[in-house]
Amino acid sequence: MRWRIVPQVAALLALMLILLVSGPLRAQQEGDPVNGAALYAANCAVCHGPKGEGRVGATLSDVFGGIAPDEFLKETISQGRSGTFMPAWSQAYGGPLTDEEIADIIAYIESWGTTVEPPAPAPPRPPQEIPPVPQVSGDPNAGYTIFQTNCVACHGEQGQGRIGATLTTTFAAIEPGALVIETVSRGVAGSLMPPFAQAYGGPLTEQEINDVAAYVLSLQRAVTPSPGEVVGRGSAWPLAIVGMLIVVVIVALGVAAARRERAGG
Repeated sequence: MRWRIVPQVAALLALMLILLVSGPLRAQQEGDPVNGAALYAANCAVCHGPKGEGRVGATLSDVFGGIAPDEFLKETISQGRSGTFMPAWSQAYGGPLTDEEIADIIAYIESWGTTVEPPAPAPPRPPQEIPPVPQVSGDPNAGYTIFQTNCVACHGEQGQGRIGATLTTTFAAIEPGALVIETVSRGVAGSLMPPFAQAYGGPLTEQEINDVAAYVLSLQRAVTPSPGEVVGRGSAWPLAIVGMLIVVVIVALGVAAARRERAGG
């Protein structure tokens, strides 16, 4: 009887050992929560909140009803959700993130409320002081921080464009400041750009929208002049043509005067 129990106990101990070892190995293989914290802050917090509490996107604590939440998260992040503001993030579906980065984000989400949860990164500040812009009253330096935590995911760290529009070229509008404020406040219907103003269900106050609009306008680049033109001055061709006409008129007047003088003599 005793010898029959020993193999059962050994098998149970072996199973417990496998479970203890496989847990950390599985977590290590599936993703790095520390790197995931930075990726989540840069790409996900804008819509889902710093801890998944929901913002303009879904509350993440309410989406884990499936048998395999890892697979559900991976599929949702990779492919996006049709008919929502959730785009595809995987490079395989046109997004900016690798499979490893998506695994890191999932590892970070699953670390919430555990002893291995890494701290969220601090809000960024501009590397140098940004001067005011004339079109709006907001502070571009405060707008930098708001932009980094709300807009970078779609528009890139320098407004160069990512899964959203490029913001570095001059806006074709009579009042660019009003255009930026209106777009950020109301969003763009039929696109991935949601409304950010609290008046339209978004998370930002009017002052925060003015601040981020000031920063966006500070990214605008002037149009590069064509070769042969001087910055701040027009082309030299009109002046050259006028000068040639003047020379022709002077020569013509001189010839006419000489003919009259011969005729009089």
